[in-house]
Amino acid sequence: MTIYNESLALVREERDIFLDQGRNSIAMREVSAKIKPETASLRSLSGGRFTLFEQNFDFDLLTPQALLDKYVGKTVTIIHKHPQTGEEKHEQAIVLANNQGVVLRFADRIETGVSADARISYADVPSNLRDRPTLVIDLENDRAGKQRTELSYLTEGFSWKADYVAALADNEETLDLAGWVTLVNRSGASYENARLQLVAGDVNRVLDELVADRGMVFEAKITQEAAGLIAR
Repeated sequence: MTIYNESLALVREERDIFLDQGRNSIAMREVSAKIKPETASLRSLSGGRFTLFEQNFDFDLLTPQALLDKYVGKTVTIIHKHPQTGEEKHEQAIVLANNQGVVLRFADRIETGVSADARISYADVPSNLRDRPTLVIDLENDRAGKQRTELSYLTEGFSWKADYVAALADNEETLDLAGWVTLVNRSGASYENARLQLVAGDVNRVLDELVADRGMVFEAKITQEAAGLIAR
């Protein structure tokens, strides 16, 4: 990891992946929640050859609210429990909306909210709803088997600072100098046994001027130097 002191870091990590020959969809978990997805790059360290078709960053995390949002327009099962007998009654309903409360269409009525003696049951979890941020890569692979790969990307959420303590000797002729580096990780991911490089100063990132001519707008781009770091 190369960490700059302006909430930016370059991450390069190695992973073992089992791939089929041909088309593969890979879910790369344990990535930073503040990743810049456009900078992500996957390459083989085992001599394999990848053809990248698509990559998506799924940052919608699995929560009761998010799950209900994904089921708008779909059918769920409402389970009512009798407060005295404990008997359960199952009834299907379509989720019409989930804005400041859920709206349900039953076979013979429309209701808002779910009573205290009821709960919602779902058939499954949507594929784009994850328990943690996930980078999904769709690629073509030239050979089957285990491959050693390197995933690299830029991410925000990191910072560092250096502090120094000087202790003067009794003879006041020498001193001991101790230096400490404090790292702050707000990326939402952990990096065990990471090898660190700390870079002081500003990163040379170029922001193109917004050009109105012909309705074209140029977005921010990374310098060739940063892109070269990612490619290696």
